[in-house]
Amino acid sequence: MTEPYQILILYRPPHLLEESEFLSNADSDPTVQLVDAALQKEDFDTRILLVGEDVEEVLRGYDTGSTVIFNYCDGFHDGPSGYDPITGLYEALGFAYTGADDSALLQGRHKSIAKAQMLRHGIPTPTYRVFDNSNVSDWNLFPAIVKPNGYHASYGITQKAVVHSQHELKEQVEYLREEWQQDALVEDFIGGQEYRVSLWGNTELEVLPLMSVHYPQATDPSLAFQDYDTKWDESRMHFEIPAQVKPGVKARIEKIAKATYRATGMRDYGGIDLRLRGDMPYILDPNHNPDISEVSFIVRMAATLGYDYGGVLARIVRLAAIRRTRHQMQIPAEMMEEAVVVRAEKRSRGRSIGSR
Repeated sequence: MTEPYQILILYRPPHLLEESEFLSNADSDPTVQLVDAALQKEDFDTRILLVGEDVEEVLRGYDTGSTVIFNYCDGFHDGPSGYDPITGLYEALGFAYTGADDSALLQGRHKSIAKAQMLRHGIPTPTYRVFDNSNVSDWNLFPAIVKPNGYHASYGITQKAVVHSQHELKEQVEYLREEWQQDALVEDFIGGQEYRVSLWGNTELEVLPLMSVHYPQATDPSLAFQDYDTKWDESRMHFEIPAQVKPGVKARIEKIAKATYRATGMRDYGGIDLRLRGDMPYILDPNHNPDISEVSFIVRMAATLGYDYGGVLARIVRLAAIRRTRHQMQIPAEMMEEAVVVRAEKRSRGRSIGSR
Protein backbone atom coordinates (compact mmCIF):
# COMPACT_ATOMS: atom_id res chain seq x y z
CA MET A 1 0.00 0.00 0.00
CA THR A 2 1.44 3.37 -1.05
CA GLU A 3 1.98 5.93 1.71
CA PRO A 4 -0.54 8.83 1.77
CA TYR A 5 2.01 11.55 0.98
CA GLN A 6 4.66 12.21 -1.61
CA ILE A 7 8.29 12.65 -0.63
CA LEU A 8 10.40 15.35 -2.27
CA ILE A 9 14.10 14.61 -1.73
CA LEU A 10 15.92 17.94 -1.96
CA TYR A 11 19.68 18.31 -2.23
CA ARG A 12 22.11 20.93 -3.48
CA PRO A 13 24.60 20.60 -6.33
CA PRO A 14 28.30 21.49 -5.87
CA HIS A 15 27.71 24.73 -7.79
CA LEU A 16 24.81 27.16 -7.79
CA LEU A 17 22.13 26.45 -10.40
CA GLU A 18 19.73 29.04 -11.75
CA GLU A 19 16.99 26.48 -12.32
CA SER A 20 16.04 23.54 -10.14
CA GLU A 21 15.98 20.19 -11.86
CA PHE A 22 14.03 17.00 -11.23
CA LEU A 23 16.34 14.03 -11.65
CA SER A 24 15.90 10.34 -12.21
CA ASN A 25 17.45 8.04 -9.66
CA ALA A 26 20.27 7.15 -12.07
CA ASP A 27 21.20 10.80 -12.67
CA SER A 28 21.35 11.91 -9.03
CA ASP A 29 24.05 11.88 -6.37
CA PRO A 30 24.98 8.29 -5.34
CA THR A 31 23.88 8.78 -1.73
CA VAL A 32 20.60 10.34 -2.84
CA GLN A 33 20.09 7.36 -5.13
CA LEU A 34 20.21 5.09 -2.08
CA VAL A 35 17.80 7.30 -0.11
CA ASP A 36 15.36 7.36 -3.02
CA ALA A 37 15.51 3.60 -3.61
CA ALA A 38 15.15 2.81 0.10
CA LEU A 39 12.07 5.03 0.50
CA GLN A 40 10.48 3.55 -2.61
CA LYS A 41 10.89 0.08 -1.11
CA GLU A 42 8.95 1.40 1.88
CA ASP A 43 6.06 2.27 -0.50
CA PHE A 44 6.67 6.01 -0.70
CA ASP A 45 6.12 7.98 -3.90
CA THR A 46 9.37 9.95 -4.27
CA ARG A 47 10.83 12.65 -6.49
CA ILE A 48 14.41 13.95 -6.45
CA LEU A 49 14.91 17.70 -6.79
CA LEU A 50 18.30 19.28 -7.42
CA VAL A 51 17.97 22.71 -5.82
CA GLY A 52 18.42 25.87 -7.89
CA GLU A 53 17.71 29.55 -7.31
CA ASP A 54 14.10 29.08 -8.42
CA VAL A 55 13.35 26.42 -5.78
CA GLU A 56 10.64 28.53 -4.15
CA GLU A 57 8.69 28.73 -7.41
CA VAL A 58 9.04 24.97 -7.92
CA LEU A 59 7.88 24.13 -4.39
CA ARG A 60 4.83 26.37 -4.71
CA GLY A 61 3.53 23.86 -7.23
CA TYR A 62 3.16 21.20 -4.53
CA ASP A 63 0.38 20.70 -1.99
CA THR A 64 1.77 21.22 1.51
CA GLY A 65 -0.94 18.93 2.89
CA SER A 66 0.21 15.87 0.97
CA THR A 67 3.96 16.46 0.57
CA VAL A 68 6.86 15.87 2.96
CA ILE A 69 10.31 17.19 2.13
CA PHE A 70 13.25 14.92 2.88
CA ASN A 71 15.85 17.59 3.57
CA TYR A 72 19.24 16.48 2.26
CA CYS A 73 20.66 20.01 2.00
CA ASP A 74 23.61 19.96 4.40
CA GLY A 75 25.06 23.43 4.46
CA PHE A 76 24.69 26.09 1.80
CA HIS A 77 26.53 24.60 -1.19
CA ASP A 78 27.98 21.98 1.18
CA GLY A 79 29.91 24.59 3.14
CA PRO A 80 31.58 23.70 6.43
CA SER A 81 29.13 25.69 8.56
CA GLY A 82 26.44 23.00 8.21
CA TYR A 83 23.69 25.62 8.00
CA ASP A 84 21.42 25.95 4.99
CA PRO A 85 18.84 28.76 4.90
CA ILE A 86 16.54 26.64 2.73
CA THR A 87 14.85 25.34 5.90
CA GLY A 88 13.44 28.82 6.44
CA LEU A 89 11.83 28.59 3.01
CA TYR A 90 10.24 25.24 3.84
CA GLU A 91 8.68 26.80 6.92
CA ALA A 92 7.51 29.94 5.14
CA LEU A 93 5.74 27.81 2.53
CA GLY A 94 4.20 25.52 5.17
CA PHE A 95 5.86 22.21 4.31
CA ALA A 96 6.57 19.39 6.71
CA TYR A 97 10.22 18.42 6.37
CA THR A 98 12.67 16.12 8.07
CA GLY A 99 14.98 17.34 10.80
CA ALA A 100 15.51 20.47 12.86
CA ASP A 101 13.86 23.79 12.09
CA ASP A 102 15.59 26.91 10.83
CA SER A 103 16.00 28.48 14.27
CA ALA A 104 17.72 25.41 15.76
CA LEU A 105 20.01 24.99 12.76
CA LEU A 106 20.98 28.65 12.78
CA GLN A 107 21.81 28.57 16.49
CA GLY A 108 23.61 25.25 16.14
CA ARG A 109 25.85 26.82 13.52
CA HIS A 110 27.97 28.19 16.38
CA LYS A 111 29.25 25.70 18.93
CA SER A 112 29.35 28.34 21.67
CA ILE A 113 25.62 29.08 21.28
CA ALA A 114 24.78 25.39 21.57
CA LYS A 115 26.96 25.12 24.68
CA ALA A 116 25.33 28.17 26.23
CA GLN A 117 21.91 26.59 25.61
CA MET A 118 23.02 23.41 27.34
CA LEU A 119 24.39 25.27 30.35
CA ARG A 120 21.12 27.19 30.72
CA HIS A 121 19.37 23.82 31.00
CA GLY A 122 21.87 22.43 33.50
CA ILE A 123 23.44 20.02 30.99
CA PRO A 124 27.11 19.21 31.68
CA THR A 125 29.47 20.36 28.93
CA PRO A 126 33.21 21.12 29.17
CA THR A 127 34.29 24.55 30.42
CA TYR A 128 34.89 26.74 27.38
CA ARG A 129 35.69 30.16 26.03
CA VAL A 130 35.65 31.74 22.57
CA PHE A 131 38.77 33.65 21.48
CA ASP A 132 38.64 36.16 18.63
CA ASN A 133 42.35 36.98 18.96
CA SER A 134 45.54 35.30 20.17
CA ASN A 135 45.55 36.87 23.64
CA VAL A 136 45.05 33.64 25.59
CA SER A 137 46.90 34.55 28.77
CA ASP A 138 43.87 34.03 31.01
CA TRP A 139 43.22 30.41 29.93
CA ASN A 140 44.82 27.95 32.35
CA LEU A 141 42.97 24.62 31.88
CA PHE A 142 45.19 22.05 30.16
CA PRO A 143 45.02 19.87 28.22
CA ALA A 144 42.52 21.83 26.16
CA ILE A 145 41.06 21.29 22.70
CA VAL A 146 40.75 24.07 20.11
CA LYS A 147 37.96 24.00 17.51
CA PRO A 148 36.57 26.45 14.95
CA ASN A 149 33.49 27.94 16.57
CA GLY A 150 31.36 28.07 13.43
CA TYR A 151 32.17 24.85 11.58
CA HIS A 152 30.94 21.28 11.80
CA ALA A 153 32.13 17.87 10.53
CA SER A 154 35.56 18.36 12.19
CA TYR A 155 36.63 21.02 9.68
CA GLY A 156 39.72 22.81 10.97
CA ILE A 157 40.53 20.20 13.61
CA THR A 158 43.97 18.59 13.30
CA GLN A 159 46.08 16.45 15.61
CA LYS A 160 47.51 19.70 16.97
CA ALA A 161 44.08 20.71 18.25
CA VAL A 162 44.78 19.30 21.73
CA VAL A 163 47.16 21.71 23.43
CA HIS A 164 49.13 21.52 26.66
CA SER A 165 50.42 25.07 27.14
CA GLN A 166 49.52 28.67 26.43
CA HIS A 167 52.15 28.71 23.68
CA GLU A 168 50.49 25.79 21.86
CA LEU A 169 47.08 27.32 22.49
CA LYS A 170 48.12 30.62 20.95
CA GLU A 171 49.44 28.82 17.86
CA GLN A 172 46.16 26.96 17.35
CA VAL A 173 44.03 30.07 17.83
CA GLU A 174 46.18 31.89 15.27
CA TYR A 175 45.91 28.91 12.90
CA LEU A 176 42.10 28.99 12.99
CA ARG A 177 42.01 32.76 12.61
CA GLU A 178 44.44 32.82 9.66
CA GLU A 179 43.62 29.60 7.79
CA TRP A 180 39.90 29.27 8.47
CA GLN A 181 38.84 32.84 9.36
CA GLN A 182 37.20 31.44 12.47
CA ASP A 183 37.02 32.40 16.11
CA ALA A 184 38.43 29.62 18.28
CA LEU A 185 36.31 27.65 20.72
CA VAL A 186 38.66 26.47 23.47
CA GLU A 187 37.40 23.92 25.94
CA ASP A 188 38.62 21.70 28.73
CA PHE A 189 39.65 18.37 27.16
CA ILE A 190 37.71 15.44 28.64
CA GLY A 191 39.94 12.37 28.44
CA GLY A 192 37.49 9.60 29.37
CA GLN A 193 35.60 7.08 27.24
CA GLU A 194 33.91 8.58 24.17
CA TYR A 195 30.39 7.68 23.04
CA ARG A 196 28.07 8.45 20.14
CA VAL A 197 24.38 8.69 20.97
CA SER A 198 21.59 8.63 18.39
CA LEU A 199 17.99 9.48 19.23
CA TRP A 200 14.74 9.84 17.34
CA GLY A 201 11.28 11.10 18.12
CA ASN A 202 9.62 14.36 19.07
CA THR A 203 7.17 14.22 21.97
CA GLU A 204 8.43 10.77 22.94
CA LEU A 205 12.16 10.17 22.53
CA GLU A 206 13.96 6.88 22.02
CA VAL A 207 17.69 6.50 22.60
CA LEU A 208 19.16 3.89 20.27
CA PRO A 209 21.82 1.43 21.52
CA LEU A 210 24.92 3.38 22.50
CA MET A 211 28.13 3.32 20.46
CA SER A 212 31.54 3.52 22.13
CA VAL A 213 34.48 4.98 20.19
CA HIS A 214 38.03 3.65 20.51
CA TYR A 215 41.33 4.75 18.97
CA PRO A 216 43.48 1.60 18.72
CA GLN A 217 46.45 3.39 17.15
CA ALA A 218 46.68 6.06 19.84
CA THR A 219 49.84 6.11 21.97
CA ASP A 220 47.87 7.60 24.87
CA PRO A 221 44.13 6.72 24.65
CA SER A 222 43.30 9.39 27.24
CA LEU A 223 44.44 12.06 24.76
CA ALA A 224 42.97 10.47 21.61
CA PHE A 225 40.29 12.34 19.71
CA GLN A 226 38.69 12.61 16.29
CA ASP A 227 40.26 15.15 13.96
CA TYR A 228 39.20 15.78 10.36
CA ASP A 229 41.41 13.05 8.89
CA THR A 230 40.33 10.47 11.46
CA LYS A 231 36.66 11.24 10.82
CA TRP A 232 37.00 10.03 7.23
CA ASP A 233 39.38 7.13 7.90
CA GLU A 234 37.65 4.52 10.03
CA SER A 235 40.75 2.32 10.07
CA ARG A 236 41.94 4.69 12.80
CA MET A 237 38.84 4.14 14.95
CA HIS A 238 36.93 1.18 16.35
CA PHE A 239 33.23 1.28 17.21
CA GLU A 240 31.34 -1.01 19.56
CA ILE A 241 27.53 -1.35 19.39
CA PRO A 242 26.00 -1.81 21.84
CA ALA A 243 28.61 -0.20 24.04
CA GLN A 244 29.71 -1.91 27.22
CA VAL A 245 28.71 0.56 29.93
CA LYS A 246 27.61 0.26 33.54
CA PRO A 247 23.80 0.38 33.91
CA GLY A 248 23.88 3.47 36.12
CA VAL A 249 26.14 5.34 33.71
CA LYS A 250 24.02 4.23 30.74
CA ALA A 251 20.89 5.62 32.39
CA ARG A 252 22.68 8.90 33.08
CA ILE A 253 23.90 9.15 29.48
CA GLU A 254 20.40 8.54 28.13
CA LYS A 255 18.83 11.10 30.47
CA ILE A 256 21.38 13.79 29.59
CA ALA A 257 21.16 12.96 25.87
CA LYS A 258 17.38 13.44 25.90
CA ALA A 259 17.76 16.74 27.73
CA THR A 260 20.33 17.88 25.15
CA TYR A 261 18.08 16.86 22.25
CA ARG A 262 15.25 19.00 23.60
CA ALA A 263 17.38 21.93 24.78
CA THR A 264 19.07 22.38 21.40
CA GLY A 265 15.93 22.00 19.29
CA MET A 266 16.51 18.67 17.57
CA ARG A 267 13.54 17.12 15.78
CA ASP A 268 12.82 13.69 14.31
CA TYR A 269 16.40 12.45 14.75
CA GLY A 270 19.70 13.68 16.09
CA GLY A 271 23.15 12.71 17.27
CA ILE A 272 25.22 13.61 20.32
CA ASP A 273 28.94 13.19 21.01
CA LEU A 274 30.00 12.88 24.63
CA ARG A 275 32.83 11.71 26.86
CA LEU A 276 33.00 10.57 30.45
CA ARG A 277 34.94 12.10 33.29
CA GLY A 278 34.61 9.47 35.95
CA ASP A 279 30.97 8.42 35.65
CA MET A 280 29.73 11.85 34.54
CA PRO A 281 28.89 12.38 30.86
CA TYR A 282 29.95 15.69 29.32
CA ILE A 283 28.30 16.72 26.06
CA LEU A 284 30.85 17.66 23.41
CA ASP A 285 28.66 18.32 20.37
CA PRO A 286 24.94 18.10 19.60
CA ASN A 287 24.47 17.18 15.93
CA HIS A 288 21.28 18.39 14.28
CA ASN A 289 20.41 16.50 11.09
CA PRO A 290 23.44 14.19 11.32
CA ASP A 291 24.65 11.99 8.48
CA ILE A 292 21.89 9.65 7.32
CA SER A 293 23.82 7.64 4.73
CA GLU A 294 23.81 3.83 4.70
CA VAL A 295 26.92 3.70 6.90
CA SER A 296 25.93 6.50 9.28
CA PHE A 297 25.98 6.03 13.04
CA ILE A 298 22.20 6.19 13.45
CA VAL A 299 21.70 3.54 10.76
CA ARG A 300 24.26 1.23 12.39
CA MET A 301 22.66 1.66 15.81
CA ALA A 302 19.13 1.13 14.51
CA ALA A 303 20.28 -2.03 12.72
CA THR A 304 20.85 -3.66 16.11
CA LEU A 305 17.10 -3.22 16.71
CA GLY A 306 16.15 -4.85 13.40
CA TYR A 307 15.77 -1.77 11.19
CA ASP A 308 17.13 -1.85 7.66
CA TYR A 309 18.08 1.36 5.84
CA GLY A 310 14.62 1.95 4.42
CA GLY A 311 13.06 1.39 7.82
CA VAL A 312 15.24 4.09 9.37
CA LEU A 313 14.41 6.62 6.66
CA ALA A 314 10.71 5.78 6.76
CA ARG A 315 10.64 6.25 10.53
CA ILE A 316 12.19 9.72 10.18
CA VAL A 317 9.78 10.72 7.39
CA ARG A 318 6.75 9.61 9.39
CA LEU A 319 7.92 11.50 12.45
CA ALA A 320 8.17 14.65 10.32
CA ALA A 321 4.69 14.05 8.90
CA ILE A 322 3.22 13.61 12.38
CA ARG A 323 3.79 17.25 13.26
CA ARG A 324 1.51 18.44 10.45
CA THR A 325 -1.05 15.66 10.81
CA ARG A 326 -1.32 16.16 14.56
CA HIS A 327 -1.86 19.88 14.05
CA GLN A 328 -4.54 19.35 11.40
CA MET A 329 -6.41 16.54 13.17
CA GLN A 330 -5.76 17.61 16.78
CA ILE A 331 -4.60 14.09 17.68
CA PRO A 332 -2.44 13.91 20.83
CA ALA A 333 1.23 13.55 19.92
CA GLU A 334 1.63 10.51 22.16
CA MET A 335 -1.01 8.58 20.17
CA MET A 336 0.50 9.54 16.83
CA GLU A 337 4.04 8.58 17.78
CA GLU A 338 2.88 5.32 19.37
CA ALA A 339 1.30 4.43 16.02
CA VAL A 340 4.62 5.08 14.26
CA VAL A 341 6.47 2.84 16.71
CA VAL A 342 3.93 0.00 16.36
CA ARG A 343 4.02 0.22 12.57
CA ALA A 344 7.83 0.18 12.51
CA GLU A 345 7.96 -2.81 14.86
CA LYS A 346 5.51 -4.75 12.69
CA ARG A 347 7.58 -4.05 9.59
CA SER A 348 10.77 -5.07 11.39
CA ARG A 349 9.25 -8.33 12.65
CA GLY A 350 7.88 -9.08 9.20
CA ARG A 351 11.30 -8.69 7.61
CA SER A 352 12.93 -10.85 10.29
CA ILE A 353 10.38 -13.66 9.83
CA GLY A 354 10.70 -13.49 6.07
CA SER A 355 14.48 -13.77 6.21
CA ARG A 356 14.59 -16.97 8.26
